[in-house]
Amino acid sequence: MSAHLKIIHLLCACLFLGNVIVSGVWAAMAERTGRHDIIKFSNRMVLITDCLFTATGAIGVVVTGHLMAQRFGGDTAHGWLTWSYMLFGFSGLIWALVLVPIQLKQRALLNRFDHITADYLRLSKVWQISGAVATIVPLPIVYLMVTKAA
Repeated sequence: MSAHLKIIHLLCACLFLGNVIVSGVWAAMAERTGRHDIIKFSNRMVLITDCLFTATGAIGVVVTGHLMAQRFGGDTAHGWLTWSYMLFGFSGLIWALVLVPIQLKQRALLNRFDHITADYLRLSKVWQISGAVATIVPLPIVYLMVTKAA
């Protein structure tokens, strides 16, 4: 396994996890202000950084991880690899099927109104809970990757 590939893998994992964690903090801090302009800016930045960092990091992790998995007998040769793929996939599904659609609905509400609506706040609660799950789910992968146990 190339050290370069491993470094790229780790950098992509840092991009992915770092942005996933920071996005939730940005949104929560913006919403605490109650100010439409700050919340609207935060929503926009979370969408942009999701494309730049979360998606790029996720794609990089999957590609480099797949390439490195060959050294260990393939994607499903060991439990730690299988669990890592499943956890990462589950987190990705939450992101793609729940979080991004909610962010886009919130964006539309923020553009349509000059105040924070009840619909926005309802979506925010779902986004926060789903986002917490999507953030926590991939964390055990770090343990699995380091210990190669499962």
